[in-house]
Amino acid sequence: MANEPHPLRFGIAGVAAAAGEARSITAHPSCTITAVADRSQANIDAFTAQYPCDIYTEVERMCAAPNVDAVFIGTPTQFHVEHAMLAIEHGKHVILAKPMATNLDDAQLLVEAAERRGVWLSIGHTQGFEPPIFKIREIIESGELGPLRLINTWNYTDWIYRGRVPEELDSSQGGGVVFRQGAHQMDIVRWIGGGLVRTVRAMTGVWDPERPAEGVYAAFLEFADGAVASCTLSGYDYFHSAELGFGIGEGGQRVRNAEPGSARAALRRARASRGGEAAYKVARRSGHGRDPVVSHETAAPVGPSDHPRGERSHSFYGLTVVTCERGDIRQSPNGLLIYDDGGRREVEIPRTLDGRDVMIQQFSDAVVGDRPPPHDGRWGLATLEAQLAILASGRSRGAIELVHQVPARGVQGSSSLLSGAHQ
Repeated sequence: MANEPHPLRFGIAGVAAAAGEARSITAHPSCTITAVADRSQANIDAFTAQYPCDIYTEVERMCAAPNVDAVFIGTPTQFHVEHAMLAIEHGKHVILAKPMATNLDDAQLLVEAAERRGVWLSIGHTQGFEPPIFKIREIIESGELGPLRLINTWNYTDWIYRGRVPEELDSSQGGGVVFRQGAHQMDIVRWIGGGLVRTVRAMTGVWDPERPAEGVYAAFLEFADGAVASCTLSGYDYFHSAELGFGIGEGGQRVRNAEPGSARAALRRARASRGGEAAYKVARRSGHGRDPVVSHETAAPVGPSDHPRGERSHSFYGLTVVTCERGDIRQSPNGLLIYDDGGRREVEIPRTLDGRDVMIQQFSDAVVGDRPPPHDGRWGLATLEAQLAILASGRSRGAIELVHQVPARGVQGSSSLLSGAHQ
């Protein structure tokens, strides 16, 4: 047809961490992948075998390509600001993997550059895009359970021992669980709580001298409306919170219970083998060479293509219990469980879309409809502010006041998202 709009054409910067995003982009009826930039030939070969597209070794050259409308940036954290700025300066819309930056000044520069250039910037807090999280906020806004009072969330994993490059264990470069995992937890809590965190008080811990980054934190958040959140995250591989979440992991996959410390043991074996920890990390990310006794997060299938979406549960980012004045809410394998004066009931949510699918749909809607995505640059800046406050409070042991918070905006087409339909 004449004048029919072309699909939203994505370039992928850094393919090693973009498998899930690539699947969601190509699954969307109005999106496609036209280019990729990566300096690893092995990464490029593996990616383009599944997603044929133009190949670049330099992010800037890809950003200048006329057949690229938007860029997903999945390069290492220390390159996020540089690569996002390149895409913005070339007039491309941007989805930036978390964390968006390691300080507020750089994050502010990105937000202002995108607004000045007239492009959309969205931050890839994929766990916060999960349909059950949107549904919890929808129930709160409906008032059926009364005002929100308290959020409790716990996530215990083996993150510190999953195979890391040095910068992932250096908080000055965006490493450690506060930056890498706290981005998801703070995003979820802010969305459920309405976005406007007033103060953060926290402790952090570096409890393994061989893994010199924060591996644990506990944080207490107070919202502007008086609601509070208690948040705990540990990556030290003893207890795993999937035991409290119906045996379901972060990707929605069923996970088996593992012996405490099994990821530590697998890492020790890997470090003693040819290639060491770096090769182990590559093998884990590619899905090869999984150790049969490693912890549940490592041994269980985690790749997006391991199961059709309909056979998976919704992703569980640990255990979250939301308390309103007249009832409590938590996730179930099929959606949500609501506890109120009428007893316990389940609200089922179709499992055809996951967080990455929703992220791509919201981003596409923003570009086509010229309206900001819910998780835009200023939302990402506010989530980063909460993460940085955890680190600052962990050092000072005092309360940190936040000044860059923005409210959660209603999700366009939320009924379609919760019914599991692409728009």
